[in-house]
Amino acid sequence: MAHRIRKRGWEEFMAVGRASPDVRSEVLQSWQRSAGRRIEKLKQAPLLSEEDLLTQRAQARRLRSGARGVLNRAGSLLGGSENILLLCDRGGVVLDAVGDETTLARGRENHLHLGGHWTEDAIGTNAIGTAIALARPVELRDAEHFCEEIHRWNCAATPITDQSTGLLLGVMDISWPSDLTQASAMALSAALALQVESELIRLLAREREFLMEQLHLRRLRRGNEPMLIMDRSGADVFATENFVRFCDDDKALRRLRERIPNLIDQAPDTISEALAGCLPGTDMEVIETGSDAIGVLISLRRNRLHAGESCPDLVRIGAAGAVSATLSAQAKRLAQTAIPLLVEGETGTGKTHLARAIHRASLQSGGPFELIDCARLTAAPLREDMLEGRIGADDGVLCLNRPEEASPEVQKLLLNLIEDVSGAGMRIIALATRPLYKEMQKGAFRSDLYYRLAGAKLEIRPLRERRDEIAPLLSELVRNHMADRGGRELKFTSGAMAALIAHAWPGNLLEMTHLIATLDALSPTGLIDVRSLPPEFRHSGGGSGEETLRDKERQEILGAIEVENGNLTRAARRLGIARSTLYLKLESYGLPRPRKT
Repeated sequence: MAHRIRKRGWEEFMAVGRASPDVRSEVLQSWQRSAGRRIEKLKQAPLLSEEDLLTQRAQARRLRSGARGVLNRAGSLLGGSENILLLCDRGGVVLDAVGDETTLARGRENHLHLGGHWTEDAIGTNAIGTAIALARPVELRDAEHFCEEIHRWNCAATPITDQSTGLLLGVMDISWPSDLTQASAMALSAALALQVESELIRLLAREREFLMEQLHLRRLRRGNEPMLIMDRSGADVFATENFVRFCDDDKALRRLRERIPNLIDQAPDTISEALAGCLPGTDMEVIETGSDAIGVLISLRRNRLHAGESCPDLVRIGAAGAVSATLSAQAKRLAQTAIPLLVEGETGTGKTHLARAIHRASLQSGGPFELIDCARLTAAPLREDMLEGRIGADDGVLCLNRPEEASPEVQKLLLNLIEDVSGAGMRIIALATRPLYKEMQKGAFRSDLYYRLAGAKLEIRPLRERRDEIAPLLSELVRNHMADRGGRELKFTSGAMAALIAHAWPGNLLEMTHLIATLDALSPTGLIDVRSLPPEFRHSGGGSGEETLRDKERQEILGAIEVENGNLTRAARRLGIARSTLYLKLESYGLPRPRKT
């Protein structure tokens, strides 16, 4: 580059904001963008932490894969040339650096190395950041950089774009000391960026071949189901004729195509969650190789489930009250997707019951529901079961109970198991007693396993937080006890019901189920008052120890009459005495007979 400015031109701009004639317009505009950010005295670019850098490199896996050959070849050629080659992501972060060892070491002084953040916002005018801002190749020398400490460098950078979408993927930068004459850096940077783009096109072609194979495998299993498969750019790889004929929501499909390129480098579960509901009446499956997403398969539901009609179990769950109704509605919607589902709630809240209800309302209802208690798993038997293929089946549900109790070795095996069975079309539902996200934050649970399980999350709140649902749930469980175990009808006095509603229910529905079985076994009449309840349910502070048998009988009579709504014939039958005997007892206690209504 023949044209370059003198240091005095930079000093003049920094002092009074005036640009000398020898300052190029693109440089001046970049200086003006950089001014006012209070960065002019920075001696080095911001540096990402080791953990953040690993995250950035993971998210740019495809870019780094496409650039690997270029970096290897160019890195060996640049040895001893005082040049270094930097691959940056779309956010200006240096992901890989190769070239002359001495220059690489010198670059560390300004963080011109791994983890350095080189956008204009971070360090002002520089080739990497300015190439991103202008979306075209840029070469900058010494005093053209905004921060004085960076004047020691000359740099040439070229954007790397996705040729199928036009989206920016990263930047290829060549940097060298400012006192070194270098005439062809810009051309070399552009040529290397072009090589990376060409390699990415080849990778896309291989991905599309793999997507076609996956489509054919699924058509063998699903028959003539309408399907469309798209690559990472949102472009069609293949669509069945019946998909084109039946899918009439072109606007929603177009929005879906536009979202895929910006999501595809995220974790597959994150993509599934983000795309859920974008195209109503369809199921979406993120296709992946290893742990990388490469495309999306969409299939139309020919026979859609009708909410409330084909989900009787979820309807019953939602009938308890407002909180359960909201939970049931969410469960119905999620049942129609293939998103991995995490259900959290205290012991006994009904997590397994909800999971089975979701399975019965889902597209996998014809497949098995396989429940595994992770707390009891040990590594060796689990590994053997996985090798022998004894866990998992096509189109069913694998339900993992208490994954938070699994040992670190078992957690690692579970991650591999989930990857295997998800690829075979099996849905994952996890049931956790403790919040998994908090367990992950404490380091007690693997983050990669958490994000595999928590595609979507449902929380079942404890009974003490939904006291208005206690009475309906008691009635439902009493009916179930009568139907399933031949139990008697139990009726609760107002005092007993008040005590039950006030109880903390640490065991939730499990505790309630056991209580009903106990009351059925111990109550002589099936009439439950406060004295019939176990001690932990009694909240009154009176001297119950001094209560006489006469007092107790009086309360039982009143309770029976209350439960039977004043009908003395039924009250006597409930008490196991003749109606005439009941009349005598009422007179002896000075109690009036209820008036007939």
